[in-house]
Amino acid sequence: MKNILSFLFFILLIKTNAQTNTFNYLGTLLINNNQPMTFSLELTEKNGSINGFSITNIETENETKSEVKGIYLKNSKTLKIYEKSIIYTKSKAPLNSFCYLTMSLNFTGKFNKKRLEGTFTGNFLDSTKCAEGKVILMPKEKIERKIEKIERKIEKIERKIKTKKSLSNINIETSTIVINNQKNLELNWKNKKLKLLIWDANNEDGDRIKIKINEKEALYNYETTNKKKQFSWKLKKGENIISITALNNGANPPNTSRIQLIDKEKKYDFQTQLNKGESAIIKVKRK
Repeated sequence: MKNILSFLFFILLIKTNAQTNTFNYLGTLLINNNQPMTFSLELTEKNGSINGFSITNIETENETKSEVKGIYLKNSKTLKIYEKSIIYTKSKAPLNSFCYLTMSLNFTGKFNKKRLEGTFTGNFLDSTKCAEGKVILMPKEKIERKIEKIERKIEKIERKIKTKKSLSNINIETSTIVINNQKNLELNWKNKKLKLLIWDANNEDGDRIKIKINEKEALYNYETTNKKKQFSWKLKKGENIISITALNNGANPPNTSRIQLIDKEKKYDFQTQLNKGESAIIKVKRK
């Protein structure tokens, strides 16, 4: 029994020691002249041995991927790593001009997992020093979440700007045109539909009207109030005739109504002044 327990403990120890850790970090290299350079590390650690790759100048014409080797010092939570060889590069520079990095990096922050920071030195193939500076990295997944959050905010702002821009493009005819049975109007129209709003121009006094569009009743025996009534109507190509007829004089003659017609990019404001039985005509010519 004792031998079996010892054997199981030995197997467990082997499995524990054989545990593989992965590190996927993204950030920047700060060269001593304060010139930042995008940088990422994707590493695996097993029994203190490090293997993986780095990418510098990410998504640029000089993007370079290099093989990385090194060791992990568990007690000090330190990575001692170096770039061994180039896997690929987009750069057209000669290979003997490439700067190979040697880094000493420590896990910092809460639970020692928030950031990976340290220093680096760079050397050409002949061991001549070519650069030195700092390394600041964060978990790639965390940065990607932050980027997604920022992109959502930007999209939200862009939608608001687009909405405001659309509203600002609407040409509002600020002057209100008075129409009656003696004065008819003609409007050129772009949209396939018109939107019509109608309400009482003054105090509510029981004014009643009917509206026909191309001889079809859109509103009948409607009493206008201060609350705007709104509806849309599909227009035919060519001339469309809107007639507004007063069905009474109301308590304070004449019968008055405010009407607003909305095209795709324009608004037109009218005020009718009619006696009972009189009609005002608006001709809308759709292109």
